[in-house]
Amino acid sequence: MDTHNSLASAFGVLLLLARLSASMVIERQDTNLTTLPNAAAIVDNLQYTANCTAAALWVNNLPLDAAGVVKGAGNGSSSINIAFLRSSLPSEYQTSSDTALTDFYNDMSSGPLFNLEWLGTALDDVEAVCLAPTLEKSLTLDRLNATQNCTATAQFLSGTLGWKTETKPYDPSISANDSSWLDFIYYALPPDVQNNITDVELDVFYDHISTTAISGINTTLVNFLTGAWNSCKGRICEVQGYTGNPDIGGIGVLASYTAEAALVTLYFIVVNAEIYMYGIHGLSQKNPSRFLKAFRKASDDLLDGALFFSLSISSAGWVSLHSGRSYYEKLVFTSANVLALSALFAFMAMFPGQYLKKRGHVLFLLIGGILVESSIQYIAYMAEHSELKYSDYYCLHDNVHFKGRYHPAIFQSLFFFLVGLCLVGSVAALWYYLYHKEEVKHWRKTQDPLSGLHLWAFRARLLVQVVAIGVVWTECIYLWKIRHMMAEVAGDSWSEGTWGFGQILALFIWAPPLLSICTTLRKF
Repeated sequence: MDTHNSLASAFGVLLLLARLSASMVIERQDTNLTTLPNAAAIVDNLQYTANCTAAALWVNNLPLDAAGVVKGAGNGSSSINIAFLRSSLPSEYQTSSDTALTDFYNDMSSGPLFNLEWLGTALDDVEAVCLAPTLEKSLTLDRLNATQNCTATAQFLSGTLGWKTETKPYDPSISANDSSWLDFIYYALPPDVQNNITDVELDVFYDHISTTAISGINTTLVNFLTGAWNSCKGRICEVQGYTGNPDIGGIGVLASYTAEAALVTLYFIVVNAEIYMYGIHGLSQKNPSRFLKAFRKASDDLLDGALFFSLSISSAGWVSLHSGRSYYEKLVFTSANVLALSALFAFMAMFPGQYLKKRGHVLFLLIGGILVESSIQYIAYMAEHSELKYSDYYCLHDNVHFKGRYHPAIFQSLFFFLVGLCLVGSVAALWYYLYHKEEVKHWRKTQDPLSGLHLWAFRARLLVQVVAIGVVWTECIYLWKIRHMMAEVAGDSWSEGTWGFGQILALFIWAPPLLSICTTLRKF
């Protein structure tokens, strides 16, 4: 009987405890979470990734703006939002009623609790822990296509990895902090993935593929990068930001080179036509045409312009030699120097006595200075390792035309041809003068321009003019061609085609002789 009473008492106690527990649960379910003094602490302690299934559904259920960006947390009327909140709450609040959770979620999405900035934290956590691992499993390097945006690929390979001229051993220590890494991977993703992936997921995906690329163990990423290099190496040069140098290769400067070539050719025709008409055929020179008078009168201005144009280019060569930024700049300088020097020789061969009488020995000093400093600069350029010093060296040398008839060695050698021609001519003239002094004295007194030594001098001058003008046009065409090739290499960053102050100024160097010709023509 006592035993029976004891069992009955124990059962009663258990029944009482059960009723008390149920009462507590009902009381908890009916608690308004938003009125709790620790509501902010509850939000701070939410475990957003406690249930990835519920979290993934919540992210996909968030409202988006026209650009596809999350614009809010929605409201508590959605069962998906309530299920996510319930899974995230601390365990003691997970049994709260749907009504209580609805009020609490509304307060989080549009009430005072929204100011806790929990939404951004929740998105980042869910994307990193729940969504990105799923993406990693479904997305492999085989699905990436680096050729979808070769610009981003080239920027990454050349800028981040340093693959400008060739591939190099991959360094797995390179982190994703470099934005070009993320751009490279993003633009290689399938289009459907690009439209939905977030920055957090992209970071996680990069971490996934990069940590497997331990050099010498897993070559999957290395092979992928090498394939990207082989497919997009043609864009490597374009993304380097080559702008050219408008000071020596701008549109106005090249127009000035062309103007000099045109003037020297025009003068060659006029001067030799005069000799042909009045020297060989013996026509009367009492009334030469006004064109011949105008060109002869402007010859001094033209010779001065050619002399100081050549001197300015050779002097500026020291700046180019010291602080030259590109291989292209080196080629333009050497060709421009040859062009200006050749034009000067051609003009001097047309009017040797006239200009020598005007400038005297200063002329020899200036020309000697041009030849000496240009020779030093050329030798220095030839001694340096352009392939190591200039990043655009291989960009130009990979051009099929550059390797062929426009190879720089052909045009650079013309300078030494001119120097050699000057030395041979000077030595020959000095030798003839020393061993034929009497004949030279008689030649100076002779009035016939095409007899004896006069005829030989005319032939030598004509040869110099023809050779010099040929070199002038050869270098002029080369300058335009090399500029065009480099513009193709540089792409949108090229700036030599823009007219500016310096471009307009370069054209006016030939204004004095042209003005002199025009004013003389008006007088006659």
